[in-house]
Amino acid sequence: MTSTRTASAPGRTGPARPPATVGQVRTTVQAEELAARLQHPDRTWPVVVVSTPQDRGRPFVDADRVLDDVQGLAEVVVIHAGDPSWAFSHGMPDATQVYGGASRVYPVGVGWVHDVARSPLWIAYDAAEGTRVHDRLVQDALTAATRAGLVTVSLLPTAPAATSGTVLGLVGTRALVQTADGATAQVAQELTLPVVPIDRLLAPGMAVHGVLDAGTRRLDVRGMLPDPVAQTSRVLAAYPAGAVVPAQVHRVEADEVTLALAPAVAVRVHREHASRGDDDLRDLFTVGEVVAARMQPPRPVPGPAGGHRQPALRLDDVDDTAGVLPAISLLDGGPPWLPAPTVPPDEDLGPEPTTVPEPPPAARPTPGPGPRRAVPPPGRSPAPVPAASTSCPDDSTEVDASSPGERKALVRQLERSVHEYRARAHLAERENVELRAAVRTLEVEVAGLRDLAREQRDHLDRMHRDAERYKARIRSARKQRAGEPATAAAPDRLFTDPEDQLRHDVYRAWAELIGPDEKVDYPLPDYDVGPRFCDSLAGPGRGFEDRVHRAIVMVLTGRAHDVAGYELHRLRRGDGGSDPNRVRESDGAQAMRLSLQVSAPQARRLHYWQLPGGGVELSRVVLHDDVAP
Repeated sequence: MTSTRTASAPGRTGPARPPATVGQVRTTVQAEELAARLQHPDRTWPVVVVSTPQDRGRPFVDADRVLDDVQGLAEVVVIHAGDPSWAFSHGMPDATQVYGGASRVYPVGVGWVHDVARSPLWIAYDAAEGTRVHDRLVQDALTAATRAGLVTVSLLPTAPAATSGTVLGLVGTRALVQTADGATAQVAQELTLPVVPIDRLLAPGMAVHGVLDAGTRRLDVRGMLPDPVAQTSRVLAAYPAGAVVPAQVHRVEADEVTLALAPAVAVRVHREHASRGDDDLRDLFTVGEVVAARMQPPRPVPGPAGGHRQPALRLDDVDDTAGVLPAISLLDGGPPWLPAPTVPPDEDLGPEPTTVPEPPPAARPTPGPGPRRAVPPPGRSPAPVPAASTSCPDDSTEVDASSPGERKALVRQLERSVHEYRARAHLAERENVELRAAVRTLEVEVAGLRDLAREQRDHLDRMHRDAERYKARIRSARKQRAGEPATAAAPDRLFTDPEDQLRHDVYRAWAELIGPDEKVDYPLPDYDVGPRFCDSLAGPGRGFEDRVHRAIVMVLTGRAHDVAGYELHRLRRGDGGSDPNRVRESDGAQAMRLSLQVSAPQARRLHYWQLPGGGVELSRVVLHDDVAP
């Protein structure tokens, strides 16, 4: 496949919209040009970059399928392993490269250079992972295009038209819509409110309207969405003062938590109204978690148009068992935009069944009276049909064949027509067999994709429920302690040996963090304490002992990978992204690094060794700039 130049060099005028073909980067010059173009601030659309593994000539991610899903809104480029991959890595800032089977989306602008979280990296090691990464890339690309304001008439490949329809059902991040003319379209979650799942915005049977792009069959319904003023009005109309309502955690700082009553209605709650103590709120709340809050009388906010009322909340006087009103619907006839708050910790949190809604009976196709024409499978053109040299006479045509010669010519003409129609029938039958085989293959593939998506979704749901359940327990425990009379503080030390004291403190943290019904599943295993760990805990770790003990418990029980704030990763030999990982030569143990603090001067880190047999040896508590094991 020849290389495709996907856009002009930085600073020059390029195409009006993203290329309609997948670009191929096969040379170092093309790789250097791509790196320079990605870092140009005037780039006008997101770029999806997919790399090939070292031992494979093509990526596990199907770049053509990605292009089909983002066509007109993003560019897709495949960069090949070897010299092009190295050249691209050298031309990109640290931690923003792509190589060895990894993929990522580069949004418009250069903000992702300073905040790599805006351009997450996805890695596919096999075909199943390739399917999962495909979905992630499509979501990232469409979200980036929406935030950049690229979903406009000028970038759509075909002319859009105002369309209305009915929601048939929801599949993953897509809503299937039957338009007024009986055709099918889809609404992409990323092209609505990316922070709101599609099943929290639309529901089967809802009437929708928007702008339809006939080429991609994407229906843009953003014109239906309420603006911030309308969302605020819905909140104030639905929630009276004193009501307990669901709110989503959008931001958490040490002394303040920001809650959302609607996607554009954020309320800041200070620590004195969020907790009954001087807790670090980052230990009590998780971004994305849904909590119960009590509405306060709205605050008047002055403004040039006479001002408006702003909702107010507090959390410290809410009983976890109190009844909570349902969340508002963002659209008339739609579902609540938030689920119910986290269930109190003593209740059973079993997985909720997930169902895919069936289309309404009226929307199901009914067989027509006439014959159906065969449609070729994807990527295959219809089989050629030999054209008749002379059309077959119609039954109503009167033929004057008075002479024997004319009658023989007519017979020969009819015989040729019969042979041609038999050939057409044979080709149509063969095409029908191929179509049925293609349908069966697609059905098997779709079933596998649904199973994979369900498995991944269940795993993520379990992790989110665990995190929210632990934090709900912490909040309940803090509230209970706040209502109890003060007791004498426990002695700082119970053992003269620092290691004995450490093991006692870790065991106590495990007993407090792991619930009674989970201790069998998450026992506290044996572990080793390195010769310098206790000294480091008394040095850089002084004042952070409780946080260190909790982190050790999460590491020993195998839960540290599920805590995003820990940023758990392998410890490298240097600061570069390509530097090798640290491995202890004596036994092959791998050095690991865990964040105890985030966005703080001289933030503390926990270093430990992951032993070959699965055990753990605690190494040191260090400051941010100390990268020695």
